[in-house]
Amino acid sequence: MAKWDKILSLPVQNPPALEFSSKDLVWSNVEGCGDKIDRISRIPFGRVDDFVRGESANEDCPTRFHVEARRINRSELNRKHKVDATLEYILYWCSFGPDDHRKGGFVRPSRTTYVPKKNSAGRPNTKRGCRCHFIVKCLFAEPSVALIIYNHNEHIDTKGLYCHGPQDENAAGTRAMYAPYISEDLRLRVLSLLYVGVSVETIMERHKESVERQGGPCNGDAFLNQRYVRKQERSIRVGRFSLELDSDDARSVNKWVESHQSWVFFYEDFSDSEPFTLGIQTEWQLQQMIRFGNRRLLASDSRFGTKKLKYPVHSLVVFNSDNKAIPVAWIITPKFASGDAYRWMRALYNRVCTKDPSWKIAGFVVDDPSTDILSIKEVFQCSILICFWRVRHAWHKNLRSRCSDVDYCAEISKKLGESVSEICKGHGNADILQAGLEDFIDAADFVDYFKAVWYPRLGLWVNALKSHPVASHETSSAMESYHNLLRLRLVNEKDNSVYERVDWLVHKLGTKVHSYFWLDEYSGKGDFARYRKDEWCSGVTVWRKSVKIPDADITMEDSIARVVDQEGRSSIHIVQNPGSEFALCDCDWANAGNLCEHVIKTIKVYRDRKHVAHLLACCSINRL
Repeated sequence: MAKWDKILSLPVQNPPALEFSSKDLVWSNVEGCGDKIDRISRIPFGRVDDFVRGESANEDCPTRFHVEARRINRSELNRKHKVDATLEYILYWCSFGPDDHRKGGFVRPSRTTYVPKKNSAGRPNTKRGCRCHFIVKCLFAEPSVALIIYNHNEHIDTKGLYCHGPQDENAAGTRAMYAPYISEDLRLRVLSLLYVGVSVETIMERHKESVERQGGPCNGDAFLNQRYVRKQERSIRVGRFSLELDSDDARSVNKWVESHQSWVFFYEDFSDSEPFTLGIQTEWQLQQMIRFGNRRLLASDSRFGTKKLKYPVHSLVVFNSDNKAIPVAWIITPKFASGDAYRWMRALYNRVCTKDPSWKIAGFVVDDPSTDILSIKEVFQCSILICFWRVRHAWHKNLRSRCSDVDYCAEISKKLGESVSEICKGHGNADILQAGLEDFIDAADFVDYFKAVWYPRLGLWVNALKSHPVASHETSSAMESYHNLLRLRLVNEKDNSVYERVDWLVHKLGTKVHSYFWLDEYSGKGDFARYRKDEWCSGVTVWRKSVKIPDADITMEDSIARVVDQEGRSSIHIVQNPGSEFALCDCDWANAGNLCEHVIKTIKVYRDRKHVAHLLACCSINRL
């Protein structure tokens, strides 16, 4: 018992890095079986995979660890167990062992039927008898903690000689010099390119060119072969025909959840007391959330697909250095359940903090005043910002489609902007918006639309604008661009009946849509520019485009601004009501209701020249 008292008193270590190895941990020597001394360390059980990846990325001896044995005790947790009772036991072994397929090497009796292959594509350069391994135990006494026992930490064989890696002279010139499998980054790249339609031959051609530019093989990724890529393509093709795992949509989703446990951070099936809720986050999305969300903004696009999909998609996004929105989680739940988000938010927050306990966001941006703001504050412990992009987009889109007189549209838009600014300053309420439209009788179609659609919602929005600061126009344009990209990439099926199935939705989000957003961040995507489709071409953000417009290309004239088109420089765009988010531009992007680079640029120029501008973010911040 003294031994286990000592073990259980050891501190639980949680290094802040996304991946960590044995070098990042402090090890304790504890008496083991017989005369053996065990090297022991304790980490959160949720970070075992991070330790395995970090240990595999050993610079001195790159490898990959596989599960050689696993045992799970199915006993009930609430039963009384011995202090050393094991809930789960996992044996991880270096993939170059434990068998030795070299000449004269030892092969366990249970493996004597092994027949060497002529081409060991995708496998280690035969098993080489490596003895490096470690054990992970999860005890009933502390089910959230992993006990790591690491006694064989050198990559040597039974003779005590290095059997792979740079220190093995016999491995020179073979794949045994490097990790036995391709990296996770290359695997994601291959899958993403295949999902967006790039051929196997093109992927291999570009990969060979990349290896040649590096001067030859320098890691295990250089040994990517066409057989592996072809196998992945075949699995994708088969998956397209088998995404409906069951004719019943609910059972099909259950099967998907069971086979994608590492992607699901929260799942609640329909019951008498709780609505259906599914939270999806891949490992890459989790990494982006930690990287770009820490001490920065986390934003919500909460109403995608409310009219077309069976259940809308609620996206959480972060912003990279180019102010481009990256989705870091997707939550699928009925519209009526959007006001009760505490449980999935808590599950997501706990998942992130398991990786990085110091992670904390600076603010949470919401786009719907009915959002469960109390839960956000309780879980994330941060300030709340309101994003007005969705309202502004709807107003401008309907204004341009329901009123043909451009100058009249500019007057209405200006009046709406001034009314919202007054509300943000705390000087008005819903009446100011309603009264502002009474004079525009010539735009009866738009006024009728506004009364029917927005009068019932104005109370919620006015309270939100008075209670919280408004997000900047940079954030608004990024959210607007993300929403348009998601629509382009997700809702583009010829058969509209698939939109009524949730299994189709989760399958496409986790495969094709995820691939497009991963490739957006891939630095080498230029090599595949000729194969891009509309869904891939995200380009630079509207905000980044506005930065590239020279100040000399802006001409101010009374209530309009002229902006030189940056594509051909042969045309000029007219911006009416410049200096405000409610400005109107005549470019195609703005005519669709979006916030364009020309409007954003005029806002910056107005601010630099100290002109008075009705910026909602400035009005609300000054008031608060």
